[in-house]
Amino acid sequence: MAPSTNPGAESSNECITRCREGNHEGWIAWHSLSNCHYITRSRSKSPEIALHFISDLLAWVEVAETSRSDALAALDFRMRDFEDALQLAAAVACGAGVILTRNTTDFKASPIPVMTPEEFLASLKR
Repeated sequence: MAPSTNPGAESSNECITRCREGNHEGWIAWHSLSNCHYITRSRSKSPEIALHFISDLLAWVEVAETSRSDALAALDFRMRDFEDALQLAAAVACGAGVILTRNTTDFKASPIPVMTPEEFLASLKR
C-alpha cells in the first residue's frame, strides 16, 4: 500500500483495525453516520460506494443510543461547535472511556479523556 498523504491516517487506521479485530470497542454518534455518508458520497461521487462504506462501518462499530435529554445536555456543554457537543453527549451516553479525535482543542472541557489516535496508541504501549 502506498504511503498516505493524509497526516495521521496510519495511526487512525491502526485504531480502526484494533476495533475491527475486537481488541477495543468502537462507537459512533448517530448523527455521524450521515456525515460519513455525505463525505464518502461527495468524494467517491457514488451513492453505492457511500452506502457500502456505511454498511462496512456498521459491521464493527456500535451506535451510541441518545435521546432528547442527551441533546439537551449537549447544549449545557457550551462548546463552540454544537456538532462537537453532540459528539461529547453521545460519548457520555454510551459510557465511552476515551474520545479519539484530531480535534482535541475543541474538547478541552470534556469530562471524558480526549486523545489523538497517536496518543491513544502510545498509551497502549505504557
